[in-house]
This record gives sequence, C-alpha cells and structure tokens, in this order.
Amino acid sequence: MTSTHEVIEPRSATTGEPVSVVARRNHLGVWLCIASDIAGTVSLLVAYSYLWSLNVNQAWAPPKNAFASPLPFWLITLGAVIGALLLWWGLRSLRAGRSSTMAAAAGLASVVLLATFVGQIVQLSTFPFGPPDGAYASATFWLCISAAFHLAMVVFLAMAILGRTRAGLVSTANPSHAHLVAIYTTWAAISIALGAIFATVMTTSPNDQSPPVGEFQQPPAAAASANPGS
Repeated sequence: MTSTHEVIEPRSATTGEPVSVVARRNHLGVWLCIASDIAGTVSLLVAYSYLWSLNVNQAWAPPKNAFASPLPFWLITLGAVIGALLLWWGLRSLRAGRSSTMAAAAGLASVVLLATFVGQIVQLSTFPFGPPDGAYASATFWLCISAAFHLAMVVFLAMAILGRTRAGLVSTANPSHAHLVAIYTTWAAISIALGAIFATVMTTSPNDQSPPVGEFQQPPAAAASANPGS
C-alpha cells in the first residue's frame, strides 16, 4: 500500500514516463548535440589558425591592415557569459523551490542574450572589410556568423524556459529543461569566447616569408645542383 507521505514523481506529458527517465534521455541528446557542435567550432578555429600561420600569397591581412576592433568581440562574449550565469542562478533557485526566480532569471537572460545577438549583427555589418578582403576577413566573418547562430539559439531557448516556467511545465519537481538550456548556453558562451580569443589575439600573421602558391623554394643543395656554374 502506498504511504500517504510518499512523493509521487510527475510523469512526462508526452511519453507518460517519470520525468527523471525522460531527463536522462534528454541529457544524452543535448550532450550529443554539443559534441557535434564542438566539431564544427573546432573546424572553424583550425581553419583560422592554419590560414593565419601560412599567410598564403601574403593575403592574410585585410586591406591597409584594418583588423577588427577587439572591444565588440569581448562585449559579445560578456553578454553570452552573463546570460549563462543568469540561467544557472535561476536553476539553482528553481531547485530550492523558487519558480518565480527562475522565471525572472530566464526573462533577464532572454533580454541580455537578445541584446548580445543584436550586437553581433551590428558588428558583422560594420566591419572595416568584407568577406572577400583576405583570409582574415573571411575567417573572422565565419567565426562571427557562428557566434550569431549560437546566440539566436540561446535566445529562443531562454524565452522558451521563461514561457514554460510561467506555465508550470518547468518546476521544482521537473527542472530538467532549465538545466539543459543552462548547459547549452554555457557551451555557446565558451564557443563565442574561443572565437574572440582567436580573432583578437591572432591578427598579424607571424609568417611574412610565405612563397606564392605554385612557387616553392628549393633547398640550398638542390638550388646549387641546378645551377652548377653559379
């Protein structure tokens, strides 16, 4: 016989399973999504560092060495970090039984992340170069497009948590969705921070003697044998 003091775990509205079972499955799905997202981010960073180090045809730098200002990169990173911290604060409050604080945190995070997304769009539209203006310009545009994509995702997710919390679908008994969004937003902030580090620290290429494509320097011994009379 069930005790009158026994806590009955709520069931998922979609599958009828206990919410803890669904939460474990969802956690795995989110981590798999993050793993594939990491692969894409690492690909962009590897491409950026490769082009920066090689400087093919001396075509890395944008015209007149007009590199992007570092400040917008770090302001955008700061906004993403604040959004993630707000969601973790809300989750902690939710687990302590304060669902109204979770709603407030999700609302604040939505505003901060939306403002950050707008800032990213402004940065993309005001660069002192265009995508075709050298390898740095192209690689930096791709890093910022990736950041804009991540910000758009977390804005949508934070607003969803706000709506679901106010509707009672995210609660102390069922906080998993808020937890998953906090995890993904944290990864988004890390991804954006990595892009900011590369785009602001790795500007001028260290390679100023890269040969043109199709013209490769011969080793000294080979050059001497090719010109015996010199």
